[in-house]
This record gives sequence, structure tokens and C-alpha cells, in this order.
Amino acid sequence: MNELETHLPKPLFPFYFILCGLVLLSCAPVWAASPPVPFSIAMYYAHHLPVDELKAFDVVVADPDSGASPSSFNNNHSEMFAYVSLGEVDPGRAATKGMDKKWFIGSNKTWKTDIVDTSNPEWRAYFIDKVVAPLWRAGYRGFFVDTLDSYRLAVQPGDFPRMEAGMVATLLELRQRFPGVKLILNRGFELVGRLKGEIFAVAAESLFQGHDPESGNYRQVPEKERQWLLARFQEVLEAGVPVIAIDYVSPDQRDLARSTAAKIKELGIIPWVTDKDLASLGIGAVEVMPRKILGLYDGAEGGGDPFFSNLQRFAAMPLNYLGYTLELHDLREPLPEGILAGRYAGVLVWPVSDQSGEQRGLKEWTMRRVKEGVPILFLDRFGFTPDSNASRILGLDLDETKRAVAPVKVLHRDGRIGFEQLPLPNSDTFIPLTLKQGTSLLRLQDAGKTVSDAAALTPWGGYILSPHVVTRLFNDQTAWVMDPFRLFKDALRLPDMPVPDTTTENGVRLLLSHVDGDGFASMAEWPGGGLAADELRRKILEKYRLPVTVSVITGVVAPNGLYPDKSPRLEQAARDIFALPWVEAASHSFSHPFRWKPDQGEAGSEVQTWHNLNIPGYVFNLDAEIGGSINYINERLMPPGKKARVFQWTGNCVPGEDAIRISYQDGCLNINGGDTTITNSNRSLTRVAPLGLSRNGWFQVFAPDQNENIYTDLWSDNFYGYRRVLETFSLTDAPRRLKPVDIYYHFYSATKEASMGALSQVYDWAVSSRLHSVFTSDYIEKVLDFNRTVVARDGTGWLVRNSGKLRELRIPVDGGYPDLETSRNVAGYLDYNASRYIHLVPGGEAVIRLTAAPGNIPCLSRANARLESLERTSHGMRLVFDSYTPYSVTLANALGCRVKGADGEPSPAGNGANGIELPEGKHALVVECP
Repeated sequence: MNELETHLPKPLFPFYFILCGLVLLSCAPVWAASPPVPFSIAMYYAHHLPVDELKAFDVVVADPDSGASPSSFNNNHSEMFAYVSLGEVDPGRAATKGMDKKWFIGSNKTWKTDIVDTSNPEWRAYFIDKVVAPLWRAGYRGFFVDTLDSYRLAVQPGDFPRMEAGMVATLLELRQRFPGVKLILNRGFELVGRLKGEIFAVAAESLFQGHDPESGNYRQVPEKERQWLLARFQEVLEAGVPVIAIDYVSPDQRDLARSTAAKIKELGIIPWVTDKDLASLGIGAVEVMPRKILGLYDGAEGGGDPFFSNLQRFAAMPLNYLGYTLELHDLREPLPEGILAGRYAGVLVWPVSDQSGEQRGLKEWTMRRVKEGVPILFLDRFGFTPDSNASRILGLDLDETKRAVAPVKVLHRDGRIGFEQLPLPNSDTFIPLTLKQGTSLLRLQDAGKTVSDAAALTPWGGYILSPHVVTRLFNDQTAWVMDPFRLFKDALRLPDMPVPDTTTENGVRLLLSHVDGDGFASMAEWPGGGLAADELRRKILEKYRLPVTVSVITGVVAPNGLYPDKSPRLEQAARDIFALPWVEAASHSFSHPFRWKPDQGEAGSEVQTWHNLNIPGYVFNLDAEIGGSINYINERLMPPGKKARVFQWTGNCVPGEDAIRISYQDGCLNINGGDTTITNSNRSLTRVAPLGLSRNGWFQVFAPDQNENIYTDLWSDNFYGYRRVLETFSLTDAPRRLKPVDIYYHFYSATKEASMGALSQVYDWAVSSRLHSVFTSDYIEKVLDFNRTVVARDGTGWLVRNSGKLRELRIPVDGGYPDLETSRNVAGYLDYNASRYIHLVPGGEAVIRLTAAPGNIPCLSRANARLESLERTSHGMRLVFDSYTPYSVTLANALGCRVKGADGEPSPAGNGANGIELPEGKHALVVECP
């Protein structure tokens, strides 16, 4: 934005302030009684827009040269406006290259821009045709029109009316040329009266806090300037046009930004408080709660793939549970710059050595983040050696002259240390580091009386030194020493807020199932056994009739694959399975790559060895593996009206960025990978995988649980072993529900009686548990929506927006109850473990306001079905459900109410609830209360 100094017509000052001084009582109530603001706005002009976070705002103004895409951004709740400058032009912008210099009447030396003669009809035509029209074609339907008072810097007051008339003519022509276009004016108060009914809003900068564009310093706005601007705002409001105040606060003064936005909002003015360059996620009528954690790792770890980094293997899952996504960044690459406050909730640094961060200046980068106020937690080590300046800033004292003398003992241990394994200090890892500011969590002492604060919370975040994060045990087992749930929250100062939840919907744990195509063409090994595909269909899929996603390896069943002679029989077996209404089709690739990235040669060169099935004449190709296999399934195997759109990774399930990107570009959802194998014999939560892994924005969704291959020693022994997945289901449900239930297996389970028995046992448990059955594609979309969900503070409540696929939130049981009278699009809630699960109405937006005590309004307690709609009436509500399986609905606060729409009269289930049993399909329930 080309911000000008506030140009105040001097004659207005004495008259205005005398008037307000004489009638002070009549001036003040105008603002004291102001209504709520009509919409929220954000303005972000930097590149790499935080798209998901910005969707918390109704209107977002972006620099169209930043790479913003309105067509992909706009939805029912948020709309992107383009910044355009009518009174000045920047010579560096592409749209100005063809301008005639005779249109220029002056320059703005502060911003190094040219001031335009707005009365010139040639400029008007150029502005409309060359600036606005291309943006309209790009999808913009709203424009923030800036520099409307720049002419005051270039012409005499006698020419003001001519310049203003030219701008009015331009804006009116925009309204005629582009039907429905929305215009926000930055200042231009002189134009408002001549544009009645044509303006969406009027903005102005620096109501309480501003900055000096020449010095770059932030400043508090003098009272006289503020009163003048308030008078102009009042005139605009009286014309029926909303007003926007854009204030500027240093990024390291987040509390000041918050209080400034609140003061503006209290006046009935729409606030946006940001940095002077509009390059950060500021605070507006709502405040976004950042849900991204920046994770810095050493790319030399785990063979260079972030999949194997400690951050991804261990830290990501607890962060997901707390409601956060992990954005990984290699310490060997340039570190993220710009303003991180407001965009990231915090930073995790997990280096492999004290030199991990030296190459890219991690020490200096850390000092800037501390100044900015972004919390940082170091795990195992700092990645650099703190010098005297860093030690002073971090509040630490490192005595490198001392060497540890064994043995080392624990002097003090906080309850957040010793989560799964007690600390086992030793002299090899002892560091003579002491804390000057903060709280020591683990204090050690060696035999020489030297003390070490090996773990601490500090004013800037904290650190946990090795080996007190995750310890390695025998048989390659691992365990948490620190409590990741408490320490991530405490060190990164993560706020209490509603957490998007992918495990549950309408209070009931999700159940999905997916089958990898391995073993499709195998034969069952019992007497009279047939094709494994047929045996699985008859004995499992047709028996249990639960939603299941079934994949095939197309290079196994297709005529150009491994078994051309058997292909007709195999294709028919696949068609028989895909014809089942409760089966969703998927691809398990063409040639089943065991590795999705080529091997590394000795000198670092890539050797094109992919370790896939040896199909005659086939040369590995990612397009053939992904899009090609999906197309084959849709063209040759699917019944009318059904399409395959899920791709299940094969082999080691570590696809590279290119493979994941291609899957999305081919319109596929993707799943597999991860390593959730927690059992009673290895109960560590280090064995629970996160939701997935992002590679430069392309997200691989992990399978919630692992398949029978893991439980049978890689299909070599204990073929009944898959029944132990029931232990996994239990351990990921309590004391925290970390995962949905995923019955995940291969066709080869249908080749042995032991494995079929185990599979039947797992299905029997799932059916008896009355879970909420969904297809795998439904779960994948919930995970992707988890990544996209934005949570924002909305006054006394919370605004939650996403695409509407994820419809469950979670808060602690002591966090309050949803106030169903003042909340919006909240269907009900249910307590489980130590959490309160909040059920959302479809639509992709909800407002949650919490109260200390539960209300008595009838609401949904639980349902193992999708809620399609909910309409509240003066005497009850109407709910519509749909499900792939028979289901049960339980209502709360419904004693004495009559429920219609189900077969027969529902019977009370106690605790103020009605329990209603319904068959599969869509059903409406009408609740009528006295």
C-alpha cells in the first residue's frame, strides 16, 4: 500500500474541535453505542500468502503481483480483493510499462512512485483496460483502490475538484463495466457523497497507531489527528458505508496490536492492525490462532529424507493431537525470513549436532526470533554453540572449561520429565549449562559438584538436552523421556482453543478400512480354496458390508501386465468386488514400486533402480503408476456411476515430492505410510505415527494403523498375528484418542486360514463396537481439512472455518460447554476421556462460544452417522442423517420431547437423552419439545 502522510485540511481543525468541545456529550455516544462490525478484513501484500489462515477473514486484500489466486481462494465465507492504485503508479509493476509519461503530474519521493493526472480520460481508459480488466479476468471481483488523495501532493487546491471528478468518473465506469464489482476506497472521503450506493467500504490508515513512512518508525497517532479521522469515519457511516481502520504496530508488539484492534472494533470500525509493510498476519476483527509449527531439522539425518527425521517420526504426532501441523525445513537451506509472528505458533529445532545450524546462521536467526517473540523449543541440542551475546539473550551460562566427572545424578526432576522412561543421565552427554532465567525441569550434578540444567522452560521457549527427549532402548525400541504433550504446549505457549479432530465425528470414533492389492492373484491354501480375491469377497467383504476401499495392482490384473493369460479372470474378480455398493475402488499402482525414489549411487548420483515388479517391456514411469493405473480401473473395471479416486502407496511408502504432486494433479487422494504399531509389548507413543508428511505443500496422508504384514513378522510367521491390531486400537483410544480405527490389510490375508480367522475377529470387534463407518476417501479428506482448518479468536468466542469435511472439534472437559444459544452451527457435544468433543453442522463455518455450565437446549449427543443438516426451531430442531450402515442417534436434554420420523416411538436411553435406532441411508428426525 502506498501510504501517504495524513493530509488534514487545516481549516477543519479549529471548527471541528470547537464543535466537539461544546457538545461533547453528543459527540461521544456515536462511538459508544456502535453496532458490531459488518465484516472482517485482512491485508497481506507479501509473497507466499498464508492462504489457510487468511480464510478466517471475510475479505482479504492481496497484492495481485504476489502470486495470489482469487479463483482458488474464494469460497462462501472469504473473498480476495486486489490492491490497485488509482492516483499513483509504481514504475516497477508490469501494468505500468505502456503508460504515457504525459499522464504524470508529479512524484512521491517517499515511495518512489509517479503521481497520475486522474482527470485525464486516457489514464482512465488505461487504468480500466490494462490494470483492472486483467485482474477481473483472473477472478478478482473486489478491489482495494488506493492513493485517492495523491493529487494533493502535485496540484494546487484549485485543481482538486477536477482530479476528484476524474476519480469519480473512473469508479462509476468500473461499476458499470464490471457488474457486481466491490470497491473499497482508501481514504477518498471527498468522493463518498458522489458515489452513494457504489462503494463497499472506505478505509483509512493510522487511527491509534501509525508509522512515519520516511523514517520507518512506528508512532502513536496524536489525538487531534485521531479526532479528525473519526469525524470523517462518522460521515461515511452516516452515508451507510462501512469504515475500516488500518493501524501499524511493530511485529514484536503483539499485545499492543491486539489491544489496538480491540479499541478500533469497540468503535464499530472494522480493524486491521499489521506491520508497516503489510507483510505479516496481523489482527483484525478476529485474530487467527496460528496452527503451524516450524520444524528445523538437519537434512543429513535419516539419509536426507525428512520422512526419517526425528521431528517427523516423534514430534509431529503430539503436535497433531494438540491441533497443529508441522512444517519441516532443512537447516542446510536458507532459514525462513520475514515476519514469523502470527504465522507460526512456534519453532521446534531438533539438530543432530552442535554444528547443524552453523552454516545458515541459526544462532543469529534465533536471536531475531526471540526479539520477535516467536517461542522456540530446542530438542537434544541447540545446533550452535552459544557465545556470550547469545547466552545473555537466552539467559544461559555455559562453562566450556569444565568436564563432567562420573557419575551424574538427578538433583531435581519436574513432573513433565519421565513420561515413559525416567531420565538416565551420563557423563558423556553432561553439559555444564545453567539457567539464569526460567524454570529448570531437570537439574543434574556430576561427581565434581558441577550443576547442569538439562531441561528448562525459558521466557523465549525452552530446551531439552539429549538424552532426555527420546531415549533408545533395546531391540531398536524408543520411548519418550519428556512429556511431549505438556512440554510442547508449555514451551511454545500454545493457547487453549478448539482443536480440529480427525478421529471422531458426532462423538463416535471413526472406522475405515482399506485393502492393498498384494496377493490378489494368489490362491487360498486350504482345501478347495479359490482365488484370494474371490475368497476375500465372499468371506469378508460380502459378510460384513462395511465401507471399505479396495485397491488392485493394475500390472497384475491387466492384459499388459504380469499375467496376460489370467487377465480376463482377474479383471472379472475385480469387477465383482468393485460392483459392491459398500466398496470404494483404489489403485495400488501399476508395478508396485518397493521404493518411490531411486537409489543413491556411491558418488551421490541417482541410479534409476526402483525395485518394482518385473513386468515385461515396462519402463518405470510415475504417470503410468498413478494416473495411468487409475484410468485403467475407471475404464475397464468400474460399474456405471462409480469412479476410483484413491491411490494407495506401495512398498516402503516413502514417495518423493514429484510422486505426491502427480497424484494430486491426477485428481487422486492418497494414503499409506506411517508406522503406528503400538501394542501391549511396545506401548510407547513413539510408535504412533502422525497424520502424514508435507513435501513442499504436497501432503502424503498416512494410514492411521498398520497392516497385517507388520503383525506377522513381514508375513513370515504368526499368520494369526493381525488380531493384535486390537491392542493398537485400544492404546490409541485411551487415555487420548489418537487415531480412528483402520482395518488395513492385503488380499494375501485371504490365502491362509489363520490370517482369515484373525481378520474375522477384527471385523467382529468393529461391528460390535458401533463405530462411525466411513470410506477411506472420507478420512483422507478430513486429514486434508485438518491442515486447512483455521481457528480464530472472535471476541468472546471462536471462529472455525474449513472446507466442511472435518466436522469435529475437541476441548478439555474443564474448558467449558458450548453455549448453544449464542454459538452458530454447533449440533452438540459429548465427553470422552478428558476431552469434550464438539459436533459441527455441515457448511465449513462455526462460531463456538463457551459457558461455565451446561445448558438445557436439546442437542446431539452422539451419532454413528453423518449429520447432513440441522435446523433449530422455537420448539426443538430438525436433523437429517445419512450413513452407509445402520446407526444410532442419541440426543441430550430431550426428556419430555417427542421425536418423529423414525419407525415407531424412540425409547429414552437415560441421562436426559433419547436413543433412536435407524437403518442405513438418509433419515430426518423432528424433535418437538414443550
